[in-house]
Formats: sequence, structure tokens, C-alpha cells
Amino acid sequence: MPLIRLDGIGKVFKGDADEETWALNDVTVDIGRGEYVSVSGPSGCGKSTFLSLLAMHDTPTKGRYFLNGRAVDRLTPAEKARLRN
Repeated sequence: MPLIRLDGIGKVFKGDADEETWALNDVTVDIGRGEYVSVSGPSGCGKSTFLSLLAMHDTPTKGRYFLNGRAVDRLTPAEKARLRN
């Protein structure tokens, strides 16, 4: 089991008149313990949204995020804060 697993992650932002903008759509990533990862791409491709989800500052619209085998959506705010530190 990887340290971090993002499975089918998507993030939608609603605009004017409920217009939807997908910042991320169906992203699946496994990151093992001790691996180094970089995130790169052009402006507006979802890098900041991706990192915000990884840091548990935001929640995905769809998909699941597992940290060390635990589903992040089931963690309390206090547990998330402790893991960030």
C-alpha cells in the first residue's frame, strides 16, 4: 500500500450561473514512502488545487484520498491538523 493514494480524484468549482469548472478530473496517483515527487505544468492546469487536496486544506468533489491506508474523508479536523504537522 502506498503512503499516499489518490483514486479518481476530481475537483469542481462553481462559477456564475452554476457554471462548473473542473480543476482536476479523474486523477489517480500513488506515492510510496520515501519517494520524491514534483508537480509541474502550465498556469491554470490544477497544480495548486492538487497540492491543496494533498495538504487536506480542501476536499475533492469526487474520488478518494488515502493517507497511510486511511481514508482522509473519515478523519476529524483535529486528526488532519495533527497529520499536517
